[in-house]
Amino acid sequence: MHASPVAANLAAPADPLAACDHALPLAVLLQRSPARWQLLLAWLLSLALSLWLGVVELYAGWYGYSVHFGELDFVISIYPPLTIATLWVLWFGYAWGASLAYLSTLLVAYLSGLPLGWALLFACSNPLGLLVMSLVYRHVKVRYVPSSLPATLFFVTICFISAVSSATGSFIWSYSNKLSAMGAFAVWQGWWSGNFLQTVLTCGPLLLLGTPAVLRWREQRWPQRAAAAPAQRWVGLVAVFALCGVLGFLWLSFWLADRSVAAQVGDSAQAWQQRAMLYRDSAMAVYWVLSVLLLALVFLGYRFFRQRTLQLQQAAQSVAFERDWALQRQQEAERAHQALQTLNRELAVRMAEVEQLQQQLQEQARRDPLTKLYNRRYLHERLPVELQHASHLGQSLCLVLIDLDHFKAVNDQYGHAMGDAVLKALATLFAGRLRSADFAVRYGGEEFCLVLPGCDIAAAAACVAELQQAYAGCRVAGDCNALQGLQFSAGIASYPAHGSDEEALLREADAALYQAKAAGRNCARYRD
Repeated sequence: MHASPVAANLAAPADPLAACDHALPLAVLLQRSPARWQLLLAWLLSLALSLWLGVVELYAGWYGYSVHFGELDFVISIYPPLTIATLWVLWFGYAWGASLAYLSTLLVAYLSGLPLGWALLFACSNPLGLLVMSLVYRHVKVRYVPSSLPATLFFVTICFISAVSSATGSFIWSYSNKLSAMGAFAVWQGWWSGNFLQTVLTCGPLLLLGTPAVLRWREQRWPQRAAAAPAQRWVGLVAVFALCGVLGFLWLSFWLADRSVAAQVGDSAQAWQQRAMLYRDSAMAVYWVLSVLLLALVFLGYRFFRQRTLQLQQAAQSVAFERDWALQRQQEAERAHQALQTLNRELAVRMAEVEQLQQQLQEQARRDPLTKLYNRRYLHERLPVELQHASHLGQSLCLVLIDLDHFKAVNDQYGHAMGDAVLKALATLFAGRLRSADFAVRYGGEEFCLVLPGCDIAAAAACVAELQQAYAGCRVAGDCNALQGLQFSAGIASYPAHGSDEEALLREADAALYQAKAAGRNCARYRD
């Protein structure tokens, strides 16, 4: 069953501020749009600013700052191009920001005297950290704008993991510059702590202030499409990568601390005090980092639980809605089926009525309205069928034309009502004395036609004589008087002796009827 629109609306709407998966592809620069030149100009200005800040950072010595926090000593390095690259990654996509970070880091590495091969490799360190941040925000649907406490804690956590990942460049720097273990520890600690604090303290406020305007500008020129749900394997891979980053940080912290302590020489109290201070600084740094991570995990776990609960509630509501919707459709279908059955029954009744009416109309079209006998139209329909049937069976068939004697005188002397009564009396006589296979037709006026299947001339003549005798004995009552001794003349034609079709038989019977009239009426004749 497909999801209904209402069920689809139960899903949580997409958050435009969690839009790292809506990366703007570099292909937009190939579109014929004025906005592409604005975007390209903004990127070039950001690149120029990043390169200039990288040079200033190198020659102004914005690295290796010693910070005292209580009894702890930290080394922090500041790298301003990282802030610009991070904003481009979160606002427009990884390709835009990583290219800025790589080019500015490559320039700093080259100007600092690193060999070209090491400089090309060293420049990948900050893009690596940004890649971690981009992947996490792309596959974990959380706002990258720190506008709430859970989002802020998640942002801080991701900034830490990104800083630790990018700090791998410190080992290339230490190796190429042949630093001691103490120096490598200081460079590594200054790198990740500086990147971490700088990203949190600079990118956080800038994201809060600038994200709505940047997204509005993007949406007006390149509207976002709905993002597909992240694949579970990518979410798992990001989680494993983040866990490896944290574990790597802990291992490197203790390993570098051990190397730094081992590099201390001498057994004096001052030397042992320096060793203790190194262990303490390393342990306290790990403690504070783990505290932040634990607090972030608690809030993220709570948020995940709430989000999961909300998703389950929405899924339950969606299932309940789909169930109710399906039941409603089923009930509607049942009602429609019942209504259809009712309509079918009504239609069947109407069809039966129509068929009955058609039969009645057809019967009325075949019947004479006065005598209720069949009319001449029916004779023309039925007689050819009877002739074909008689031919198939090898039987004879007789056709009798009857004409009432002196019928005009009856109408003139007694009126048309009496004439109609005389016609009805003969029709009633036919109905009572003819066989079931025979049929009588009012041929026209006072003329009638009898069709007698299976009869020869003798049987037909006997039938006509019986009818004449019965008709003469009828008493037809009128309004003022009654008639008796009624007579008719008849002409008989036989199949196949007198003809093989309707026209021939009617012609022969008519000729025989004229002979009967000429012979004095009240008789029946047939032609030899």
